[in-house]
Amino acid sequence: TIQNIRTVFQLTKETHFYDQYSQIIDTIHRSSIKRVHILGILFSLANAAVYFSIAVFVSYGTLLFDNGTVSFENMLMVLNAVLLAARTIGQHLSLFPDYGKAIEAAENIFELLNRKPTIDNESKDGLEITDFTGQLDFEDVYFNYPNRPQSIILRNFKLNIKPGQKVALVGTSGCGKSTTIQLIERFYDVNIGRL
Repeated sequence: TIQNIRTVFQLTKETHFYDQYSQIIDTIHRSSIKRVHILGILFSLANAAVYFSIAVFVSYGTLLFDNGTVSFENMLMVLNAVLLAARTIGQHLSLFPDYGKAIEAAENIFELLNRKPTIDNESKDGLEITDFTGQLDFEDVYFNYPNRPQSIILRNFKLNIKPGQKVALVGTSGCGKSTTIQLIERFYDVNIGRL
């Protein structure tokens, strides 16, 4: 919307896009409120764990000191080590929601890296063109980008380019000029029709 703000103004769609934006922000706000409660509980548990470990250690250390099993210096040295460990564990617990996000992001990346494309560009199978002339034919092509299935870019598109012919694709922004080139370069496959 920001990128095409002139078009939004010309079509008097400011209210429509403002409402859409407000709805998205409201959804994010509601989910972040839920997250704040979870983070608050985790932070409280992390701090409670630190103080609980101090109480347990001081009680047990006092018992050992009274029995003469451990010296006061050794007890303080171990207390510092326990405090450092408890604080580190507490910090890691407060980051626990971020670990979940990182795992989810890594899964998405691995899913993307492991996906098999519909066209195997290294395959030797298929029709081998022996009399390649350089003619391009778009026959009743329909196309939309996979991440925007509701927005059809090319609809019943026909174009015939003969060998050596120079063609200019002219039109407004978003009418399919770059998309046509990307289809020729086989970055995408047509949904319907033939190229």
